[in-house]
Amino acid sequence: MTLRPLGFRRLVLGLQPGVPDRSAELAARFASLFDLELLGLFLDDLGLRHLAAMPAARAISAHGAGWRGLEPALSLVDRAARRAERRFAAASRGLERPRFEIVRGRAAQALAAVARAEDIVVIVPPVAAADRAAEPFASLIAAAFGSEAAVMLAPARAARATGSIVAIATSPNDPSVEAASLIAAAAGEMLVVVDARAIAGDMLRFEHKREGGEGISRIDQGPLDYAVDAAPHALRGLTERLTVISRGTIRNEVALAIALARRAPVLSLVARERARGA
Repeated sequence: MTLRPLGFRRLVLGLQPGVPDRSAELAARFASLFDLELLGLFLDDLGLRHLAAMPAARAISAHGAGWRGLEPALSLVDRAARRAERRFAAASRGLERPRFEIVRGRAAQALAAVARAEDIVVIVPPVAAADRAAEPFASLIAAAFGSEAAVMLAPARAARATGSIVAIATSPNDPSVEAASLIAAAAGEMLVVVDARAIAGDMLRFEHKREGGEGISRIDQGPLDYAVDAAPHALRGLTERLTVISRGTIRNEVALAIALARRAPVLSLVARERARGA
C-alpha cells in the first residue's frame, strides 16, 4: 500500500551546501516506503556566483587570513554538489526511479518552479537556530509551504527509523488521518491520532492495522498547545516515526518546532481531492 491513491508521484529532496549526508538516506527510505519517484535537487544559489563575478567582491576569512576573493567559496559549493550527487547515488541505489539534478538560481525560486501538486518536498532544516532564521533557508521553507506540494520537514538526525505514525487531526475525516493510515499500513506500524481540537474529553479513536493483528489506538492527553515551545510536549510519551498534519491545522513554524524537538519528520499535506483511478 502506498501514497499513490492520494495522488502523490514524486519525492523531491532539496539539497544545499551543508545539508547532512544522511538526508539522502532518509529520503530514499521514505521514497521506497511510499513507492514514489525520488528527485535529488541540489540548489546552487546564483546569488553567490553573481556576487563573486563582481571585481570588488571580497570575503574575510574567519581564520585570520584577511580579505580574499570569493572563488574558494564557489569551489566549496561545487565540491558540495559533487559530494551530494555521490551520496544520493549510493543512498538511492535500490530505487527504480532516482534522479539527481543541479539547479542554479535562487534556491526559493528554483524550488517553487519545480514543485508540483503530486510532490512531497523534503526540507532538512539547519541545526543552528540562527541559520534557520537566515537566508537562504527562510525563503526556501516559505517557498515550499507556498507551493501546492506537500512538505516533509526532516530533521538532520532522526531519533528512530521505526515507530508509530501519528496524525494530528481536527476531525475523524481529516485528510491527515487517511494519509497516516496508509503510511502505517505500508510500514506495518501503529497508527495514533491526536486530537488537535481544544475540546476536553472529545478525543479521537481510530482503528489501526499492522502486521500481526488489529486494534484500537487512543491517546488522551488534553488539548494540543499551539505555542511553538510547548507544542512538541503534546506528543510526549510517543515513539513516533512520522507525524502527519493537514496544512493549516497548526502554524508552519509549530510544525517545524515539532520536527526538531521530537527529532522525527513532520509531513504537512495540502487538502485536495483523492486521485482518480489510483
